[in-house]
Amino acid sequence: MESFLFFVKENPMECLTAILVFLTAIYAFLTYRMVKLSEESIRESKLQTEALTRPYITIQPLLKKHTPVIYLSIKNTGLVGAKNLRLELDRDFYQFNEATKPNKNLRTLKAFTLPIQQFSPNSELVFPLAQSFLILGDEASSSCPAEFSVTATYEYANKTVTEISYIDIEAYSGGEVDRDPLVNEVEKIRKIYEKKA
Repeated sequence: MESFLFFVKENPMECLTAILVFLTAIYAFLTYRMVKLSEESIRESKLQTEALTRPYITIQPLLKKHTPVIYLSIKNTGLVGAKNLRLELDRDFYQFNEATKPNKNLRTLKAFTLPIQQFSPNSELVFPLAQSFLILGDEASSSCPAEFSVTATYEYANKTVTEISYIDIEAYSGGEVDRDPLVNEVEKIRKIYEKKA
């Protein structure tokens, strides 16, 4: 310890220089860490901003009240438009099981064969598929499948996205759509009227 104190006393400039070099190294390391953290924060912020301001093409089965028909809904649920939207089914799907009519094949309709130049936010395409008993019941056939996939390819902000939506109508088997109470009351009145007639 005495030799260290002697060295410091005899060489104060060298000691101060060594301390300055050490402090500079610590400062450089902390600055480097701050820059890295700042870069990560900016990258995360960009990803979050993009996630909030991009198109989202949502493809799903749609059940409506008062009808046994199941629909296919394709909607842009994002905040910006999707450009050059291309939709593609992985197999033939004949609406209402009408396999003898080529114009009833969803796969050959314009929306699934030609690009949609601009699919704006909240835009929605709705295609009737068939009554639930034609897809899920005893009359089900391969021309009206309960499972298929739709591929959506679109562009936004100089990026191209391809997403595959798997449609499984079997999941709705045994389910029920809420009925409107007014319709229930009208149905009761109709039955009473039929009994009196």
